[in-house]
Amino acid sequence: MNKTLKGYMTLEAAMVFPAAFALVIMLLYVTFFLYDKCRMTQELYTAAYRQSIVRGEGGPDTKIDTSGFFMLSSCSAEVSGKGEISAVASGDMAPALLAGEQEGQNTWELKVTMKARKTDPPHSFRRFRRVTAIAEQALGK
Repeated sequence: MNKTLKGYMTLEAAMVFPAAFALVIMLLYVTFFLYDKCRMTQELYTAAYRQSIVRGEGGPDTKIDTSGFFMLSSCSAEVSGKGEISAVASGDMAPALLAGEQEGQNTWELKVTMKARKTDPPHSFRRFRRVTAIAEQALGK
């Protein structure tokens, strides 16, 4: 007795293919999200570092370009602080597969914070040279 089920491939393709396709699309959204997070982290690191090495009260223009992120919408960033520099950026991403009726209900929020302390590299180099000169005199070299 050879019993075969006709149409099982059609049923299997109708159930498995959409699930696999949705999984691939979600993995793409996750990779886009992680890419934007890595890029945002690098931008904040650079801005915090630039602000931390500035001497005096003023500083360079540390505006962060938020227009170049791949999938983020409503992205904002700022750098603030005098002794302790804080750089914060946040944005939202709304995956199309999770879009609901209400705006902002199914969004992924990305928030990155960087901190740096204010430094004065020339002062540190001068202090290091003074200490080594004193040590050399003390040791009699």
